[in-house]
Amino acid sequence: MRWPWGMIWVYQLICMPLLIWVVRGYFEDISVEIEQAAQLDGYRWYEIFLRILLPLIKPGVVSSALLAFIFAWNSFTFPLLLNAFRVQTVTVSVLRYLASDSVHYGQMAVAATITALPEVILAILIQKHLVRGLSFGAVKG
Repeated sequence: MRWPWGMIWVYQLICMPLLIWVVRGYFEDISVEIEQAAQLDGYRWYEIFLRILLPLIKPGVVSSALLAFIFAWNSFTFPLLLNAFRVQTVTVSVLRYLASDSVHYGQMAVAATITALPEVILAILIQKHLVRGLSFGAVKG
């Protein structure tokens, strides 16, 4: 099996700026005094990040990861144009049920349901962090 390196790079180039933009807002909400207090306690820069900052921005990381997963999973144009039919994503493979003279509605409905299941399951699994992450920076005074 050939790895779709082009698709991996395209998703990186599209999703990373979005993720950086979302997570940046969570870092801006953290007070600088927290980091300075950790430095006074003798933490190194990587310990400050791993032990103090990362737990504080975990809801933002989780919500932005779900956003990137949904964006990449639902993408249709990039896989269709860049992969042709060598490596197919789920959204491109749904095209099999469209014919030039008819549409197989039952198979399309099943394919759409199966396509949406991973997103729904992932959202249910991370629901606690997702609600907190999406509402954390909603109201600013």
